Amino acid sequence: MRATRATRALAQLYAQQPDAALSEAQVEAGLAAAGAPVNRVTVYRMLDRFAAAGVLHRQVDAARVTRFALAPQGAARPRFECDDCHRHFQLSQGCARVHSALGPVLEALATAGHENLAVEIAVRGRCVGCAHPSAGASA
Repeated sequence: MRATRATRALAQLYAQQPDAALSEAQVEAGLAAAGAPVNRVTVYRMLDRFAAAGVLHRQVDAARVTRFALAPQGAARPRFECDDCHRHFQLSQGCARVHSALGPVLEALATAGHENLAVEIAVRGRCVGCAHPSAGASA
């Protein structure tokens, strides 16, 4: 991948927001704000290249919007999508428990001969800020 101004700006965009799951429109706006405006087709091509290289992970949310997030290093990291405010973020609490629960599942699949296994865990609900507005403001 060539280190163009746009690809460097894309890498910087995700470095500044490591837990973000951004849509194409959000990436396009972020690149324009960073002084590297590119058209929609170029954004999709860059996102596809970053995903093919294993830097980004493609995920589709409940509204069928494709979002790209930094690819998890090691095991899967659960992500959360709020039904009210539609924020997307990775869950850090409880990840160890999720990984230990996935261990036997991945092992069984590997024993059956499956390879290059990847797990995507998406949790939907109401975030603490929407479920408990007064608690979310003070947290």
